[in-house]
Amino acid sequence: MFGNIPSSALRKLVALSERKEALMARVQEIDRKMLRIQRQFESTARSAGRAQVTVMRPAPKAHRKQVGRGELKGKIISALRAAGKAGLTIGDLSKKLRVKRANLYVWFNGTGRNVREIKKIGPATYRLVR
Repeated sequence: MFGNIPSSALRKLVALSERKEALMARVQEIDRKMLRIQRQFESTARSAGRAQVTVMRPAPKAHRKQVGRGELKGKIISALRAAGKAGLTIGDLSKKLRVKRANLYVWFNGTGRNVREIKKIGPATYRLVR
C-alpha cells in the first residue's frame, strides 16, 4: 500500500500523525476537566433540590378599542366640540379617542375633507366651525 510513496511524504505523514495524537490527548484532558466541573455543580444541584424556573413573558401590548363603521366621525366631532376654538391635534385626538394616529390622518385626509364643520387650523390641528 505504501510501497510507492516517497520517504519524504512518509515522514510528513508520521509527523502529522504524532501531532494529531498530541492534540487528541490535550482535548481528552480538557474533556476530563469539564466533566469534573459539571459533576461539582450536579452534586450541589441535587443537594439543594429542584430549582424553580420562572418564565418571563413580554408584557401584552395595549390593545386599542376598535371603532364601528361610522362611529369615528361622531367621536371626532364631539371631541372637537369639547376642545372649542383651540382645536385638537391628531396626536391629542389619538390619545383621547384611543385610535391609531395613522387612522386619524387617513380619516382627515379622506372623509374629513368632506365634513364642512371641521376646519384645519394648523399642521395636524383641527377644530369645529360653528
